[in-house]
Amino acid sequence: MGSKKVAIIGAGVSGLTSIKACLEEGLQPVCFEQHDDLGGVWYYSDDVRPNQGAAMYRSLITNSSKEMMSFSDFPFPKDTPPYLPYHRVYTYLQDYAQHFDLKKHIRFGTQVRRIEKTEDYNETGRWEVRTVQTGNSDVEQKEIFDAIMVCNGVFARPYVPDVPGLSDFSGVTMHSQEYRTAQQFTGKKVVVVGAGNSAGDVAAEIAQVASQVYLSLRDGAWVLPRLAQAGMPRDMMLRRVLMSMPEFIVNKIIKGEANARVCHDNYGLTCPAEPLKHSVMANDEIGYRLVTGQVITKPQLSRFTQHTARFEDGSTVDGLDAVVFATGFSLAFNFSDKSILPDNTEDLNLYKLVFPTELTKPTLSVIGCLSTIGAHPPIYELQARWAVRVFLGLSKLPDKETMLKRVRSDKLELKQRFGYVKLQVTRVCQILIYEQYKLKSRVYCYCAFNPRLTPCNAK
Repeated sequence: MGSKKVAIIGAGVSGLTSIKACLEEGLQPVCFEQHDDLGGVWYYSDDVRPNQGAAMYRSLITNSSKEMMSFSDFPFPKDTPPYLPYHRVYTYLQDYAQHFDLKKHIRFGTQVRRIEKTEDYNETGRWEVRTVQTGNSDVEQKEIFDAIMVCNGVFARPYVPDVPGLSDFSGVTMHSQEYRTAQQFTGKKVVVVGAGNSAGDVAAEIAQVASQVYLSLRDGAWVLPRLAQAGMPRDMMLRRVLMSMPEFIVNKIIKGEANARVCHDNYGLTCPAEPLKHSVMANDEIGYRLVTGQVITKPQLSRFTQHTARFEDGSTVDGLDAVVFATGFSLAFNFSDKSILPDNTEDLNLYKLVFPTELTKPTLSVIGCLSTIGAHPPIYELQARWAVRVFLGLSKLPDKETMLKRVRSDKLELKQRFGYVKLQVTRVCQILIYEQYKLKSRVYCYCAFNPRLTPCNAK
């Protein structure tokens, strides 16, 4: 299959590394990107683009350090700080594409409308891909591909909870997808809803100019700064030796780190769930906003009226000017039959988080449909390389029954280990992903030749 064509949907992080993986094995990648530039969520624009999923706000800083989020064969420049503003990640992706000559394989301004099996799929495993030029849906083009790599990301459709009375609220309502700067909230009274990284960022930034900010948390939030002991990036603490410890020890360590910065009980942050079973908010500013009263925590919203927000504990915020929902995103595979790629993780069965188990031919893969404890790019890179090897027949998938059994087992294990977080994609630890693909460090080699790395790899 060395000269066959592979369609890649999306030119974000997972799409770029998929193009490269195809080229390395002699395949012909054709990447369809609906927007006019690469980068996916890292491509900033002042306004939400048509059909855009997640978007950058101007103050965004990465939650993963440069060492953990770089591709394996393309490190960040030496003068790069440990954590990066979004525009430096965008520049990094541009440099990556230029260095490996990836851009010529991308068709910008091209939207995939539909993917369907060809008539001879049972023999060839081929797919028909129908596309249109963005903004011109009248002219449709059809092409046949030998395989498809779905790289449209997990942040496809903004999710806003159905709070009673929201339609009656007369103030500004927006999703964090639309948020860019705090300027429009100057002197306003604002509720921010959510417990993730974006919620913390938005609340802390708006608090600098607003008259008052309220952070509505359904189940509290574990807040951790980006830096750990001695200024080490916190995500570099995700070592095998740590993640192989009993859960109660890991949870105790995380809670100790969180409360060392701000007492969660005193400021309404305490979660009923342990840290490994709940979203963790990586934020360096929210603690200061809480202790100065610029941000006040509230429980889950229960109702809106024209000018008021009511919460589950019966408290209210009157004279409310705006509400920002930093409540995440849901999946959307609008171009695919739902029997193959459903829009919810409960029904989406991906063997090793890549191959749909419903297909009789392993010629469609999904790259990057996960949420990790750690950085994403190295995992996407690993998934893309493995998918290409499967396309080529260099790696074989087991039969459908075996794959389904593995999928069910993996889902159960992840729920038991990390809990069920509503509307969140499959949540895994980087180390667990590496082990799924049978990548284990040779610890004794590290002991002999590079002892400093041994603690990072010990199991």
